[in-house]
Amino acid sequence: MEHHLANSLASALLGCTLAATSLAQAQTTPPQVPFKVPAFAAGKADFDVADRLALTNLISAYSIQIDTFNLDAWFDLFTADAVFVAREPGRPQVELGGDRFREFTRRRFTAFGKTGNDRRHLISTILFVEQNKDTAHAVMFGLLTNVKDAKTFTAVTNLNYEGWFAKSNGVWKITRWVDAPSSNPGE
Repeated sequence: MEHHLANSLASALLGCTLAATSLAQAQTTPPQVPFKVPAFAAGKADFDVADRLALTNLISAYSIQIDTFNLDAWFDLFTADAVFVAREPGRPQVELGGDRFREFTRRRFTAFGKTGNDRRHLISTILFVEQNKDTAHAVMFGLLTNVKDAKTFTAVTNLNYEGWFAKSNGVWKITRWVDAPSSNPGE
């Protein structure tokens, strides 16, 4: 009798655990990347290594120049006709190019410079989807961090970027950049 009761109790507990797990899984939405990563052969080696290093350096310069408020150098990373796309959760997508892009960025970073926040765009994962002699396409993930008034460190949001690049006169530049953080990074 005790053995039968113990088995029944164990069976009931297992059933409750499975039901709770199924309910939790049904209510949990997996994280979504705000763009679809195109299929490609990740191990292919049919690219120019010097160009790949130049592109990686360009992507690093994106973070360094914006984080140090060196906006003229940051703008120089883009072609004159580049398009910058901002996709923040809960807000309409914004696409800016040319003078509108530069004016918007200058206003935003002038205001941001007065907040006491010290941000870092830490791009840690770069996946080159395509690269040929004059164009490239990459998807990048990272982390945005902040230090407030040189005291409080926080992780702000995941960074999700997608970039298209073109080489002209031996120099790679950004032609289109999609900035799609996982949450609203605030000010």
